[in-house]
Amino acid sequence: MKDLSNSAEEIAREWLGAFEQALRHFKDDVLTDLFIENATWRDLVSFTWNLRQAHDRDAIESLMGSVVDEIQPHGFEIDPENPAPAPLPYGEVPKLEVFFRFETKVGVGSGIVLLQVTDTGVHAESLFTRLDSLHEVTPEWPRTDRFDEQHPGVRWRDYIEEQRLFKDREPEVLVVGGGQHGVMTAAHLARLGIDGLIIDKHPNVGDAWRTRYESLILHQPHGMLYYSFMKYPENFEEYIPKDKMADWIAAYVSSLDLNFWTSTEFISGEYNDETGVWDAVVRFGDGTTRVLHPKHIVVATGGSETANIPDLPGVADFSGSVKHSKEYKSGAEYAGKRVLVVGTGTSAHDMALDVFNNGGTPVMLQRSPVIVVGLQTANALYGDYNGRKVATELVDNRYLSGLVLPVMIRNFRGFTVAGNAADAELHAGLRAAGMTLTSEPDETGWFMRYFRTGGGYYINVGASDAIIRGDITVRQFEDANKFVPEGLELKTGEVLPFDAVLLGTGYKNQRTGLERYFGKEVADAVGDVWGFDAGGEINNGWKPTAQPGLWMMIGGIPQARWYSPVVALQIKAELEGLVPSEFKQADHITRTPELVSVG
Repeated sequence: MKDLSNSAEEIAREWLGAFEQALRHFKDDVLTDLFIENATWRDLVSFTWNLRQAHDRDAIESLMGSVVDEIQPHGFEIDPENPAPAPLPYGEVPKLEVFFRFETKVGVGSGIVLLQVTDTGVHAESLFTRLDSLHEVTPEWPRTDRFDEQHPGVRWRDYIEEQRLFKDREPEVLVVGGGQHGVMTAAHLARLGIDGLIIDKHPNVGDAWRTRYESLILHQPHGMLYYSFMKYPENFEEYIPKDKMADWIAAYVSSLDLNFWTSTEFISGEYNDETGVWDAVVRFGDGTTRVLHPKHIVVATGGSETANIPDLPGVADFSGSVKHSKEYKSGAEYAGKRVLVVGTGTSAHDMALDVFNNGGTPVMLQRSPVIVVGLQTANALYGDYNGRKVATELVDNRYLSGLVLPVMIRNFRGFTVAGNAADAELHAGLRAAGMTLTSEPDETGWFMRYFRTGGGYYINVGASDAIIRGDITVRQFEDANKFVPEGLELKTGEVLPFDAVLLGTGYKNQRTGLERYFGKEVADAVGDVWGFDAGGEINNGWKPTAQPGLWMMIGGIPQARWYSPVVALQIKAELEGLVPSEFKQADHITRTPELVSVG
């Protein structure tokens, strides 16, 4: 491998200069000498006012050429606030990682380019670009003024409480849902001077987490779970209990002075195309309602909104209790009882283990193959998020740049091969216990299943060991006939007696919630939420939807941190009239991604 250490900055500057010249004088094949043939590009808003990907040089040229005149990208330079250009310590072809920044007609962006350096020249293997700020918008944070000078004679607490009431004004943005997505989005909106309001149906801030089942502990290391503007103190556990997460959300809202209404349920929303304003009906805990008139609505209710209740033959005849995981609280309720847990995803595993730990006898009924990965194996995928040694912002940038569909598929296939080898003993034990395993049809493993469906996997934090020991029994759905009053009748005629049934069967697509809130016409226009769209991005996540003024915040805590600043910038740009009208047209290249074909 070539030693690029001494010439890295010079190579980076030359490539960035040549790239800027190519953009300034764009024509056919202008990128041929700058990108390899199968190069990729991922853009978050800076070029496309959308989240878009291109998966080869021709696609990059087509997309970039269609927007460059309007976007006017210029001023490309090495980013001094990130690591200097440096060779990567892996790969057969010498590569440089280059962090850069640039400007557009409306804002400032940043990015990462991976450059292959060979005897034939310097060519980009991957490009990542993102909008970071708007020229016309000065962030209100950090604050440098004195409250008493700004508001003489007013107590700070009285001022904050008065602001939160919205007595004589309307919120510019209504954020529906007070979990991680809701509060982080509201924080970024507030930083940009946008008057936002979070509403949540629960009686206390943080209840979105606090009301979940008692044994819930997050399965990701806390380095992956930081919140924008507020990192966890050093005393936080590596794997955070749900009550601690709930308390953190409450502290976050209080610390950042976010407007938050508890015991407030979103009922419906109707958009006025002429005024660009919503009629949003909300209902308070006392049953009264109010119609709010925001210009934008951000749906941040998460994927755990509408429970998926499968059609289980005869379940209505079962004499015991039947609960979905959404209603489940603690295994203590099932001490000494025989419990059938339907499903083998994360919630099903957690409930089964909790029932066993509290003295119950759990049986899991498997309906489809599941992906199981050991905790340490899963952690290996998180890379520098482990250990708390690399700045989270830096790790985020690298992760975001790599979320390009064909790259993800290739990388996750490699990880799955290594992961299955590491977990071979675990998998053999589970198969011997009667569990059916998979690695996805294309062998991309659990992380790709997360992006495709949001569930259907389990990171082992103890339930798998209990299954292998025989403390939790696994049965296959295909062997079941129907439910009867006393339990589950198998096709052999044997009846397995149960006192209770717990449904770990997941949740319906958030499209269901859209139809309930906004009507079938809007839901059909927007379409499914989550899973990959035709261009390789997530369906309707964190970007413009087919319904003006409607935004979807989806995924877990990392996605909330990654995309809430991007959503806030898009909304601010809309409010300021900065988004070119042609970019909003359904047939514009930035809104109609070409179908991805990946192996």
